[in-house]
Amino acid sequence: MLDGANLVRARIHTVVRGAIMNVRFTALAAAIVVSTTGLAFAAPTQNTTIAALSNDRGSDRNLRNVRRRLERIIDQLQRDQRDYGGHRVRAIQDLQQARLEIDAALQADAAH
Repeated sequence: MLDGANLVRARIHTVVRGAIMNVRFTALAAAIVVSTTGLAFAAPTQNTTIAALSNDRGSDRNLRNVRRRLERIIDQLQRDQRDYGGHRVRAIQDLQQARLEIDAALQADAAH
């Protein structure tokens, strides 16, 4: 049976573990968004319509919103004092890589 302190530690561990999984899921989701958006940028378009231009702006806006969220998550993780067995640092690195991919997607879109 867990005493009060061990119960609190177990609960914190569970919450932190869930938060790290959420961060990894967010990084994965951002990478998927970037990779699918990259495919859309690579596809040749011959007839650009107003609707297509509107969708492109919406996609750009979505990428910028995701990038801002990544920034906030990276900042939160960098302020955390614990390492969680190296998982926090790896999550930060994954999120920074996702941010670079989003930047590359936005730059590729601006060039076209």
